[in-house]
Amino acid sequence: MPSPSAKKDPYLPSKIYLYSSLFWLAIGMIYGLILSLKFLWPNFLAFGPFQVIFQYGRIRPIHTNLVLFGWLTMANIGALFYVIPKLCRNQLSFEKIAAGTGIVWNIIVLAGTVALTMGFTTTTEYAEWPLWIDVLVILGMAAVALVCFATIASRKEKQLYVSLWYFMGSLIWLIGLYIIGNLPYKLLSGVPQFLIFWFYGHNVIGLWFTTVGVGLIYYLLPYLTRNPLYSHKLSLIGFWTIATFYVWNGPHHLQNGPIPLWLMKAGVIPSVLLIIPVWSVLANVFGTLKGKWHALSRNTPLKFLIVGAVFYLVTCLQGPFHSLQGPSSVIKFTDWVPGHAHLPLFGAFSFVAFSFMYVFLPKMLKTKLYSSKLMEWHFYLAVTGMFLFAFSTWSAGVLEGFAWIEGAQYGMQFVEMLISMRPFFAIRAVAGAAMLISSFVFIYNLAMTIIKANRNSQNEEISAG
Repeated sequence: MPSPSAKKDPYLPSKIYLYSSLFWLAIGMIYGLILSLKFLWPNFLAFGPFQVIFQYGRIRPIHTNLVLFGWLTMANIGALFYVIPKLCRNQLSFEKIAAGTGIVWNIIVLAGTVALTMGFTTTTEYAEWPLWIDVLVILGMAAVALVCFATIASRKEKQLYVSLWYFMGSLIWLIGLYIIGNLPYKLLSGVPQFLIFWFYGHNVIGLWFTTVGVGLIYYLLPYLTRNPLYSHKLSLIGFWTIATFYVWNGPHHLQNGPIPLWLMKAGVIPSVLLIIPVWSVLANVFGTLKGKWHALSRNTPLKFLIVGAVFYLVTCLQGPFHSLQGPSSVIKFTDWVPGHAHLPLFGAFSFVAFSFMYVFLPKMLKTKLYSSKLMEWHFYLAVTGMFLFAFSTWSAGVLEGFAWIEGAQYGMQFVEMLISMRPFFAIRAVAGAAMLISSFVFIYNLAMTIIKANRNSQNEEISAG
């Protein structure tokens, strides 16, 4: 008989992505803390070769790309490779291709990080990697989409659960968005170029991270509450309204900028209409939780999921507010913007990824989570860090905006305004430290779970031998 180690692991592709995502989360959060410290001490790490490779203009895009495409994208793909076969009641198609894409994706993220460190960048928000890396990203995502759609096409479960709708839309949209946002940047210039950039910059969050995250919420919530999804129809309303309205929101990032007035106003209407899919998701979440709210007190993965859903709500209430010309004239270019950007990426959908990995990674490993107490510490540190980061940046942003309106954009007034922001920057650094520590607690907990599972497997092999 073959030894247990010779058995095929159906979760290998998912594990490659999930394990890799933990590594990139650690590196990305370290860069984030360095960034927050540079707001307090601009000369932090400014000596020798570090003066060049740790300058703000290089480490900021490294941080965002590591978190977006190293941590959260790899966590999402790892989740897709696990959830889609479960919902389809079959095995993942093209498992070797799926595992191979995980290796290639790590090479892509590493190459992108090295390129940005060396100063090679397109300067485009969330699309700073050089063109040759963009081509690899598109090919990699096409391979991931092939695996997922082939699995869905050969499914044994005929009904398409709503999560599959979100996953399929996400895989199609991301490839199209990435092509539009990254490839034509040398073919266009001026205002059309920036319209393309913000079409991509806004929608890569809304039509990839949001839609995969919502799909995972719809998968995790019934599992954790043992309640059926409140309304399948409501979830489809949310899907089709996201597909219809989200794609038109790019112009609101250029509000009060050098674009036609009609285009500014055209960006406001779909931004406001995004309240429809947000409320459909939250109504489904709260409806599904009916009679199970007490489970929140003892179920930490459920806490991550619900708090993530609430952060998603706050994000999408702020969005329509930002799209209006009046508020935009105050908060544009201020610290409010990174505070808002962290809400969906760390506060909402990273929390969903945390919940997924806490629940299903131990199941893939056929063991129990190493420490429930560490999981609770992770939750409270992450929530505290997110709240501190959000309110410090929002407060600083409002004060900066009104100061600039009163003429503090230049000279000594600008310097005085920056000095007055130091207390907020200090809170931001503390928040970054809390989020970094929470991430390391998360990584340590799962790493020990993996080590424990490997030891158990080795003991079983010895016993069988």
